[in-house]
Amino acid sequence: MVTALWLLAGYFGLGFCLHFLIWFCEVLRTLLCPSRWPDVPLKNKRKSEGGEQAPVGQGHECYDYDTPGWPLLAILKLIFALLTGLLPFRFIAFITSFLVIALALRIGFCLTPGSLGHRAVDLFFHAITKLLCTCCACYVTEVLHKERLAWIRKPGPHPILVPNHISLVEAFHLHYITWGMSGCVAKSQLSVPGVGAAAKFMGGLVIDPKDPNMKEKVKGGIAQYAKNEPDERGRYLFKRAFCIYPEGITNSQLGLYRFNLGAFAPGVPVQPILQRFPYTHMNPAWVSASKISPGNDLPWILLRYMSQITMPLQVKVMEVWDPSDAEVADPLLFASNVQNYMALQLGCVVTDTSNKILREKGGPFDLKAAKVKPSERGPDERFVFSSFTITRVSPLDAMDVDPKVDEILAPYPAVCGWLARLRSTPGFCESHAGFNKALPVIREHYVSRSMSPGDFSFIDCWEDPWLEPSGRD
Repeated sequence: MVTALWLLAGYFGLGFCLHFLIWFCEVLRTLLCPSRWPDVPLKNKRKSEGGEQAPVGQGHECYDYDTPGWPLLAILKLIFALLTGLLPFRFIAFITSFLVIALALRIGFCLTPGSLGHRAVDLFFHAITKLLCTCCACYVTEVLHKERLAWIRKPGPHPILVPNHISLVEAFHLHYITWGMSGCVAKSQLSVPGVGAAAKFMGGLVIDPKDPNMKEKVKGGIAQYAKNEPDERGRYLFKRAFCIYPEGITNSQLGLYRFNLGAFAPGVPVQPILQRFPYTHMNPAWVSASKISPGNDLPWILLRYMSQITMPLQVKVMEVWDPSDAEVADPLLFASNVQNYMALQLGCVVTDTSNKILREKGGPFDLKAAKVKPSERGPDERFVFSSFTITRVSPLDAMDVDPKVDEILAPYPAVCGWLARLRSTPGFCESHAGFNKALPVIREHYVSRSMSPGDFSFIDCWEDPWLEPSGRD
């Protein structure tokens, strides 16, 4: 019995030592060989004013996970992490830290803001969020232009943080560098362990979809954090950084979802936060399984994190974006300009795909719909695109014949997003299987007459050289 306990203690001790050895080596590596992430020079950051346009994706890039499954290298890493005790130590440390921090925040909520105990909880939260990152192999984070966050916890107006969202790890880290940020939380998530306590302690805005006045309440709450005015006792209750993930969902690092308007509707300054995980073999993005890719979802995502040797994160704090008069008047324009700017700096594409696609019935994430036979579906369960698959086949085929179709449609991200969702449906794939195989040959013989971007008549302008001219102008 005693021998078994000693062996168990040695096993976890080895994992403990290896964990901190990797941490030390990563810190040393970063100090000796810091990575470079230069800003993309832009004459005008607003695309609406003639600035550079980021590449426009087809719509699926933001949820197309590119390193799925368990290849041989991932299996070898998993075996190594298990044999050395590294994975069990990280897992236990992660769960313990999460539970302890939830308890500390619950206690901190009962304390007076600004008191010694309340500040002690803030400090404890700051330290534990860093530990949570290291338990997921994210030992070192290089934060560029961190001085641009000097306004946090100081009197005066504050910008709203608008970061891109990749996984839960970079969210933990953002809490770490901001010393605990506030934000919006859905009412349904308050019952999740730790989420409710964090929302109360950080002064988060609770979102209730059933409240008809919810948009105005959220807009007013954001404005309070942006103004950061003292109360009657001189306390700054809204001095924390207020963060809104404009995508509302984690992306694959290959593209950005369409930005929601919540952060931009009040017309106050925002500060883009760029985050990325450089990777070769394992993309740390949290992506649910879809018809496009198997994804990287819970609980396997944590297992893959904790079996990595290291998973570095890079963060770049951009300058505060003061909205123009046109952007204040049009939140959609504001959000589109910021999305385009962030995509240019991240080196990814922009898409017009909304985060609502995750719950779209018959959409790419509705995997159950693909398993149900058409004969078993009720009249209300048939996928809305099925009718288009039948009635619009000819025009879609005509567009695909042109080798430059993607270039022509690039200025119309909404159309590209619609086509990507349509082409991902099982019915469309089955009905076009033969056409897709013949497409390269067809493109050799079909040419286009008078085609220009923005002229939708080009759909009917295909010409078959094997037939006599149709006589149309």
